[in-house]
Amino acid sequence: MKETVKTYAAKLKLGPHHAIERFGVITSVVAATFAMLLVGTIVSATANNRARLDETALYTASFTTSRTELSGTVDGVYTNGEGTRALVLMRFDDSAAGSFSTDAANYQAFLTGSNEQLDTQALATAITGSIVVFGSTGYLGVVLESDAPFEQQIASLTLRANSELVYKEGTGRELREDLQDDGSFTEFDQWRLFVNPGASGTEEAASLEGESVDPAALYYELVVAEQEQEIRAAMDEQLMEMRTVLARIDEYDGEMSRVNVDGVFIEPPQVPVQVDGDAVTGEPADAETESTLALETDWVDPRGYDFDWRSGSVEEGYLDAVMPADETSYVTFLGEKARAEDEENAGFSANDMEWLLTDGNDLKEQGQTSQAMEPLTDIMNNTTQAYQDYHRLKTSYQVDSYSELLDLEVTLRGVDSSGSVNAGEEALLTY
Repeated sequence: MKETVKTYAAKLKLGPHHAIERFGVITSVVAATFAMLLVGTIVSATANNRARLDETALYTASFTTSRTELSGTVDGVYTNGEGTRALVLMRFDDSAAGSFSTDAANYQAFLTGSNEQLDTQALATAITGSIVVFGSTGYLGVVLESDAPFEQQIASLTLRANSELVYKEGTGRELREDLQDDGSFTEFDQWRLFVNPGASGTEEAASLEGESVDPAALYYELVVAEQEQEIRAAMDEQLMEMRTVLARIDEYDGEMSRVNVDGVFIEPPQVPVQVDGDAVTGEPADAETESTLALETDWVDPRGYDFDWRSGSVEEGYLDAVMPADETSYVTFLGEKARAEDEENAGFSANDMEWLLTDGNDLKEQGQTSQAMEPLTDIMNNTTQAYQDYHRLKTSYQVDSYSELLDLEVTLRGVDSSGSVNAGEEALLTY
């Protein structure tokens, strides 16, 4: 056994005379292993960076102009299906209203390539572009176009407002670190964004298809559509709430014919005109079907509306169908609606209802003097509260929610009439 071990040790050079050789072999193996790990780490980091570059479309979520110090957000980067047209959509904060130009001709953009270290590079894609201002909504965007799909590359996009509508003392003195070596940010009112229009993380927008840029179509798809869906969802909730309160009222009506005190019942009171005959028909949405809920009513708040909002849309428009035939201005029509006087509704209070008993007495008076009438006064109080709750919900539905839909349409019409596009040769300069 010992001889066998010695034989193998000699063959493997494990004896004391081969220590230096063994050290060299071990060192070489360790060095090779470390090199493999290092290469693997570099390859993995490169792959991760490439994946991040491929996915990330927007690197700058907000901005502040260099001279007037107006702030805003970048809502996203949108592309057409072919990846040859992109829109970088921005929005000034509400606090900036009236402080910026609504004419696209007063804006200019500059585009160049960049890396993640903010070093300037040549653009990998030949790009032209234009600037879109969506009227007075606070939204504006830069449209980038190419004959071929955008390459994977971070782009440095600088916006310049050539019209300053506010004055800030000492403007341009405190700039972002990466802007301090660019004197143009002190001379002009500018802001800079970093985007990657070739990234997989862009959102596809159907309104970017076609030959020309339509501000109204873009604004509807990218801004209004989501707001409209939120309003419609809220209106569905209001209809469900109204249906529940109407069921509660029906329950209390049934109690009036069942509950008595010593043979004395409540005489069913006259139902307020704002509630009388109302019903919520249809079914709520489920996994397979959309909601069909609708309010059937004979009474509409003079300041409110009762058109079929579910069958239409803000994009198709409601106003033309809602306005009287002899009315030509929707501005006048909406103004008169908002100022409409409602003598019936202004003084609505279910507490003013008359509550009589079958013996001819007044339940309100009896309830104050006789605790025995408590079962009947409970019905009266519950019904009164239900009428109040229903009237509040109905007013919010007919006046507030319907008006919100029409307000969106008015805004969209405003973008259609006052939105502007700057597609001039100097609208977007690349370098």
